Amino acid sequence: MFNYFSYFFKNIEHRFMSFKSIILSLLFIVPTITFGQTAIDNLVEKLDNYASKNIKEKVHVHTDKDSYSAGESIWMKLYCTLSPDNVLSNRSRIAYIDILSPNNKTIKSIKIPLTAGLGIGDFTIPDSATEGSYRIRAYTQWMRNDSTAYFFDKTIQVYNGRSDNTMTADQIIMVNNKTYYAIDLKTLAGNPLTETSVSYKAILKNGNEKSGREKTDPQGRVLIELKDQQQVDKVNLTFKSIDGRIVHKIFTVPPAKSSNSLQIFPESGTIINQINTKIGFKTLNNKGLGEKATIQVIDNANEEIASLETNVLGMASFPFILDAQKKYTAIATFHDGSQTKTTFPEISTSGLNMTVANLIDDKIFVQVNASPDQINNDEIFLIAQYLGNTFHVAKQKLNKEEILFSIPRKNIPAGVIQISIMNANLQPLLERIIFNYRTDKVLAINTSTDKINYGTRQKVKVSIQTDSHQDSIRVSSLSAAVVNSNKTKKDSVSKTSIFTSLLLCSEINGFIENPQYYFSDPNGLKKSELDDLMLIQGWRKLDWSTFANMPEKPKFNMETGITVSGTIKKLARKAIVPKATVTLLPTTNLLGGVDTLTNNEGKFMFDDLIFADSVKFIITAKTEKEKNRLDIDLDKIPEVSDSIGKNLPEIINNVNTEYLGSIKNTQAYFAQLEKAGLMQKSIQLEEVKITRTTQNKVSSSSSNLNGPGHADQILTAEDLSTCSTLDQCLAGRLVGVIFRDGIPYNTRGNGPMQVVLDGMYIDGDQISSLNIQDIGSIEVLRSANYATIYGSFGGNGLLIITTKTGSGLSSTYTPTGIRTFMPKGFHVNRSFFKPTYETGQTGKLTSDLRTTIHWEPNIITDQSGKSSFEFYTSDEKGPYTLIIEGADFNGRIGRKEIIINVTE
Repeated sequence: MFNYFSYFFKNIEHRFMSFKSIILSLLFIVPTITFGQTAIDNLVEKLDNYASKNIKEKVHVHTDKDSYSAGESIWMKLYCTLSPDNVLSNRSRIAYIDILSPNNKTIKSIKIPLTAGLGIGDFTIPDSATEGSYRIRAYTQWMRNDSTAYFFDKTIQVYNGRSDNTMTADQIIMVNNKTYYAIDLKTLAGNPLTETSVSYKAILKNGNEKSGREKTDPQGRVLIELKDQQQVDKVNLTFKSIDGRIVHKIFTVPPAKSSNSLQIFPESGTIINQINTKIGFKTLNNKGLGEKATIQVIDNANEEIASLETNVLGMASFPFILDAQKKYTAIATFHDGSQTKTTFPEISTSGLNMTVANLIDDKIFVQVNASPDQINNDEIFLIAQYLGNTFHVAKQKLNKEEILFSIPRKNIPAGVIQISIMNANLQPLLERIIFNYRTDKVLAINTSTDKINYGTRQKVKVSIQTDSHQDSIRVSSLSAAVVNSNKTKKDSVSKTSIFTSLLLCSEINGFIENPQYYFSDPNGLKKSELDDLMLIQGWRKLDWSTFANMPEKPKFNMETGITVSGTIKKLARKAIVPKATVTLLPTTNLLGGVDTLTNNEGKFMFDDLIFADSVKFIITAKTEKEKNRLDIDLDKIPEVSDSIGKNLPEIINNVNTEYLGSIKNTQAYFAQLEKAGLMQKSIQLEEVKITRTTQNKVSSSSSNLNGPGHADQILTAEDLSTCSTLDQCLAGRLVGVIFRDGIPYNTRGNGPMQVVLDGMYIDGDQISSLNIQDIGSIEVLRSANYATIYGSFGGNGLLIITTKTGSGLSSTYTPTGIRTFMPKGFHVNRSFFKPTYETGQTGKLTSDLRTTIHWEPNIITDQSGKSSFEFYTSDEKGPYTLIIEGADFNGRIGRKEIIINVTE
């Protein structure tokens, strides 16, 4: 294949006599430049100001593997760093991890405390989880000031052999000139689900839905008519499996069949007549994924200009000197013999372009090429920067056809960098994204084991040494996962890593297919192919016009702790109340309250709070003048939208079918866990029936701080069905409660009871205005056992009223200086199960069939860079894959993958 960089420097050598003389001349052409307080200094100052106000945080989540069964846990270690130097962040102290379903809905969001940019989390996938492609999304609130495209976003596959036990296959077919979505349903044994009633819901791209019902044929196939395939996004199925369980399936409808394609990308965007131009090529299959192909370039006389071959991801580049008088066409030939043609972009007779040589170890060379009419002796500037962080500035005169700049690589941080060429008025002329690879920014992780081969249920000791001799302190934080390689074959090529998350995917606003491919060479980086990726998919992220329009205050702040804030207003009015006393009480410790005063704008804040998730709080407000006749408006952080992720091409259907072997493995493993009492059995049909019979009792949305249904007396909607007015109906029905002028009183002490409607505290006389048809349940709390949790508000007992919606009426009534709420607290981590097999011990598991053999999220090396951990192998022989990832406190990140053999 043509070696572009050899050609490039030979071309320079021919024109400038010798490469050495060019480098020598650069000492005079591009010295260390001091411009005084010139326009370029002002620009650099603005860039620095922008960078200081727009600090960039990035997140990587190391998971134990890439596919899971329903019932399994996802084990996670989170790394948060600051760009461009990738040091562990001490800014944000909180991060968030969301789990999104195949329907693109957030099913779980956990809040992770960060210490020095490090956090640990886990998530158990419910037995009832629908099979499909799920997403793990991670971010800090500060990162939300940028696009969600730069969040950590990883696709995982979830299969279900716990409560599903059904395989599928889907395709688009034509029957009698009609388009149908054909879905085959089979048991895990391969038997078709015949004559099965299937409910379906077609979800259109505009948000509308179309529902229907069909029956499977004798082959287990159901046909759903698609009148407009292009408009249907997903199809959801609901049916009963062969064992009577309710099963849900989600399918992403494939687009109408398209042909292979070929895309052309000139470097810096322009092809100039008779000027050397590097051109990138991308070949895609009909699924929109890169595919290897050969490319032939011909001119309008059908003469071959070049022939090249793409890599496995369909990318390649080649230097051309083209003639504006000719037309050029690229022809891609795929492995199946199919071909596609693409015409080259128009060739300009006037203009500038840029060529970057990024494969030299110590320098980056940038050549600006100009057509003769553009040579005007004006100054041009080169700026190498990352989101305003300026690393290199140089200027030259545009006095010849080829202007060469040299950038010392040691001055540029690792990762994606933007190189811009600007005119004398500092308007951008040319731009190019490059990837700067710094070996000194890679944390070398060396591992060794105490043996070469191991037996089953045998202890493995792993020693770690991080190699960074230039530092006196070599402390790093690492995480390690060990998996049975035979059970994770489909995940054997990890698509993400700490390198891809922090250096690559967080910088490119678009889908990068198999990003770990570029970092998978054991000898380092696939530099040439990564440079092609930058040429083809990279574009600038910094709009130069934003410097003049920077917002004074970011929308989202860096969180240093959990904050509860809001505004106190006069009851049913917009008028704010300054100097009001606000008290925050956790219901788990009513003596542990904290107080504060509202400011002159009526605002209050409790910050740097630490509490676990699912803790309920009571918040009260009062003043000497208004007493407790106040409204409490709590601030809410808007949720992250469940927008479609940029890794959409990784979404697949029929996961159960694809991972059938894994399902059978996990079923056998779960059976052993259940037998040993380490796991509950899968949901049984009888339990579902019991759940349904209890739905008419207290709603799960009850605000009862003791928990729904924990009360001295309960009235359900059915109990109230014969009543006309609520207060008259309750009189005589509630034990120990009497009504006076429509207000409930506790016969113990004869005091008025506090009424709580959907979590809002209302006056007792408002009961008479409630519509009985809207009431779902009423709970009476009279005894100290249930009322104590409400503190002084429970002194005379309470009536907890829950509407059928759980929130439908709360907006009709105003609180009187008190409300309950449950802010999101910190996730409480669980411990990874680690069986111990000592000599003579069999352990709890009669058969150890684990897939994730070991998870060690908190490995800290000492000041000499050393650490170790140990684990036991399972009952299964074969290769085990150990992956260690992590970062040190000097901005180096690293990854190590080794194989451990279990042979006995």
